[in-house]
Amino acid sequence: MAHAHPRQAGGPVFWNKKAQKLIFHLYVVRVMSAVSIYRVLLLVRAGWLLLEWFFGWDARRHVSFTFLHPYASLFAHAVAEFILLVILTGLWFFRRWARLLFVLALALSIIDSAFWPYHGLSLPPSVVFTITWCVVMLNGAIVAMCFRPPVRDVFVIQG
Repeated sequence: MAHAHPRQAGGPVFWNKKAQKLIFHLYVVRVMSAVSIYRVLLLVRAGWLLLEWFFGWDARRHVSFTFLHPYASLFAHAVAEFILLVILTGLWFFRRWARLLFVLALALSIIDSAFWPYHGLSLPPSVVFTITWCVVMLNGAIVAMCFRPPVRDVFVIQG
């Protein structure tokens, strides 16, 4: 019985190529997939932000603005949503200022929620409260990915 050539039988050359592909996958594809996951999280967060603003389900609306003028609350909230969308866009392009502002916005949101009760424009369906808690976890995942490699390394490169 004839022996096959080492390349055909899975000899040393074959395994070296497999090892090279594995190393490529571990160092290049893994980085790309972490960045892709990070960007998907940003898209989901931005989508939910727009959805809850459109339906008035968000808990960040304050009654105190409506005492000033009927449209003051709507205008202030639209400005806040725009600023948050700019921050999410900055995160998409890995800007360090956006990472800092996102963390500060989350900290202010936590402090604000401790002092103001929920005042949405309309009573959301019960599933919205569940999704809102998922968004809290989503925010945590975005912050964690911003400060952990490999996404953190892209922030350093992009500046």
